[in-house]
Amino acid sequence: MSMDNEFNAFAEGVEPGGLRNRTQIKILITYVVSKIGEPVKDSLIIEALQLHGLANYFEISQALDELLDNGNLSASDGFVYLTPKGALSVNELSQELPKSVKETALADALNLRLLEKREGENSVEVRKAGNGYYVTFKVVHKEETLMELTVYAADIEQADKIKRNFLKNPSHVYSTVITSLFV
Repeated sequence: MSMDNEFNAFAEGVEPGGLRNRTQIKILITYVVSKIGEPVKDSLIIEALQLHGLANYFEISQALDELLDNGNLSASDGFVYLTPKGALSVNELSQELPKSVKETALADALNLRLLEKREGENSVEVRKAGNGYYVTFKVVHKEETLMELTVYAADIEQADKIKRNFLKNPSHVYSTVITSLFV
């Protein structure tokens, strides 16, 4: 991968300071995969790089395909892996990316993985209820349901926000409810 600074990538949805160069986008993807240190869902990489407008969706998708085609990444079952060739490339080129872009992309990817993990361990169900929605949380520990709680949300945006906030820290929600009941 050669490093150049020309803007040759679609900029739709890219925030100021984001990447508008295809080579830089490829380097950022390999950087994130290398720092996570284990297989990552390709959809998570796309979401992480879009979350703060670091790159355009189509450019990220194309960069992933090119990295797979040229052997910097390999894929299996929706997960991408860094190859030895990719590790060598990222070590040589990642210092060319702005530190803030690398830190933001990595933090977003790690946070999304944590939310994914928490969603796998605990469940949140959103279902329509008359004029609003019921959001049901289940806090699970070692396959044992510790708490199941249903709350009402006025609209789908509020229900999604409740869901996201629960998944950010389910143990905090659990401990707050338990503390409130026992004090």
